[in-house]
Order: sequence, then structure tokens, then C-alpha cells
Amino acid sequence: MKFLVDLPLGGLAKWLRLCGFDTDIRNFSPPKGAPPPEQAGTYILTRQARLQKLGREEVLVLAANEPESQLAEVFRRLKIKPRDLAPLSRCGECNEPLRPVSRDQARGLVPEHVYFTQTQFNQCPRCGRVYWRGSHPARITAKLRHLLRTKSGGRAVRPSPDKGASHGI
Repeated sequence: MKFLVDLPLGGLAKWLRLCGFDTDIRNFSPPKGAPPPEQAGTYILTRQARLQKLGREEVLVLAANEPESQLAEVFRRLKIKPRDLAPLSRCGECNEPLRPVSRDQARGLVPEHVYFTQTQFNQCPRCGRVYWRGSHPARITAKLRHLLRTKSGGRAVRPSPDKGASHGI
């Protein structure tokens, strides 16, 4: 599953990347703002009601205003389940899948205390950003758990934090 997210929904795009989804940001505003042709498995996310008139099933016009509420709406409308997620496996900035790097390779790229307290690191091959299991992953997976629980009507569901790669800041 891939997402093309309208430029004003950049916060949603970042959350989708944190969930492990391939997510590009595009500008669908006039005059150049026509969405690309249909592509199998690709959804277009926007808040622009005018795009609803296209009558394309893969164009989702979202009602929610806030990124986390938009993410819950996407989960609900597309029936996304915890098993569909690969949390923290993509760079939140570049969208590239993260690659494991050795501790030695991370030396000098992360704060010294992180180097001495962590053993697993991942790096974005595009921007070079290094990720590790700091406090962010616990907060992110807790938020995803909450959003999935809200979407599923209160049943406890949890994304697997180990499915994706480690994540830092």
C-alpha cells in the first residue's frame, strides 16, 4: 500500500511513514493540482472536496483536521490492521526504508551517550539520519496502539514494535 498525500497534510504523511507505509507528499492545489493517474495499491489523501468529484475510489477526502485524527480516519476507511504496519521502518523525513548499520558505523553520527548505551542502529540511505531505540519508539507505538484501539471500537490491538527497524530522533 502506497500513499500520495496532499501538501497541507504533511503531519499525516509523517505518521504514515512512521507506520511503515511508502508515502510521498504532492501538491494537489490548482492550477497544477490534478492527482496522477490511478495506480494499483496507491491511495491519494487530501482534504480538498473538489477532488471528490473525480469519482475515483483511491482518492480519499478526509474530514479530520489533526494529523492523528486523519491517521485514525485512514485506518478506519481502509480497514488497516496492526499486521499491515511496519512501525519505524522508514525515515520520517525522506520516506526511504531504513537499513541496519553496525555500532561502529554509527560512532560519530550519534551523541556519545547514545553510542555507549545503544547496540542497534539504523540509517536512512538518502539523508543519512541515524535511528536507534530511544524513548520515541515507545511513545510512537503507544500512540499507534491508541489510534488502532479507537478505530477498532475499543478493542485492544497493538502494532508489533519489532516488525520495523529501530528508531531514534
